[in-house]
Amino acid sequence: MEIAFYLYTISLMIVFITTGAVSLSAFFVSHKRSYLYITVLFLSYVLEEALIFQNDYLGQNMAFPMETFYSIEHPVLRTVLALGTLQSMWLVACDYVDERSRALRLVPACAFVAASLGVGMLAPTCALSQWAFYSIRQVFMLWCLLYGFWRYRRETSLVERTRLARHRKLFIAVFVLVWCIVAEDTYMILMWSPGQDSISSMLPLYVCERNFSETALALMFAVFTLVEAAKTLRLRFNEPPVAQEDSHARRMANALPAFCERHGLTAREREVLTLVLEGHDNQNIASELQLALGTVKTHVHNVFKKTGTTNRNELLKAFWAEA
Repeated sequence: MEIAFYLYTISLMIVFITTGAVSLSAFFVSHKRSYLYITVLFLSYVLEEALIFQNDYLGQNMAFPMETFYSIEHPVLRTVLALGTLQSMWLVACDYVDERSRALRLVPACAFVAASLGVGMLAPTCALSQWAFYSIRQVFMLWCLLYGFWRYRRETSLVERTRLARHRKLFIAVFVLVWCIVAEDTYMILMWSPGQDSISSMLPLYVCERNFSETALALMFAVFTLVEAAKTLRLRFNEPPVAQEDSHARRMANALPAFCERHGLTAREREVLTLVLEGHDNQNIASELQLALGTVKTHVHNVFKKTGTTNRNELLKAFWAEA
């Protein structure tokens, strides 16, 4: 059992360190702050895994008293590491919905720190205190999800609603796993009690330090990050990132290379597509590109055909669904 958990923890740390490194590389070539936040997220998570690994190592060949099962060791350190993970996740969500309010970016973190330290340092050592300490993390993640859903529901722009709905499957999966984390913590902390014959064994130590649903969530984030970062690195190898002040224009410019490559658009069709996405009609496009109106109509028709759309609205939805 000791060897199994040793390999399990080491494997997780390798995966998360690799993900953080790839994400940092994607940040350097794309200048997208979200990749930097994700790097901090996985760095914080790896450090917390290292703390668990240390406790496993120090706990070998030692008795495991029942009071240790419900204790919160290093509450300040655990709060700081959890903050690094959760606040990074929140900042990624803010960037995705284009939330720029500094207060809104910082207040949830302050509330999390206050609540975690309050429970970790002031509450008595018992099962309920430990459950509350770790459940505050899930409250933070649910806040991120609910805020994102609220922004989607209040969005009136078809383009923005389509873009925000792009990762709805990931959103649903995260929502389900967060509740799995709560359920697992509730059972392991409030309901399950190791028998007297196992108190001196290593099993309670391993179990009380881990939440396997949380690990599944972290691995899902890692896979998603690696896929997105790989796309960014591959595209930016041939085409540098576009510097734009307007967030909408920046997202469109950065998403164009992948969309055009995916649908096999030519350089001229890409120029036409860009102007279509900006809202220009055929006559304006002809004037902008100094082409005949009939030529523009042909290019627009080809763009519709290659992207599997029939009109401008469908093209907009298809583009922002992939952006």
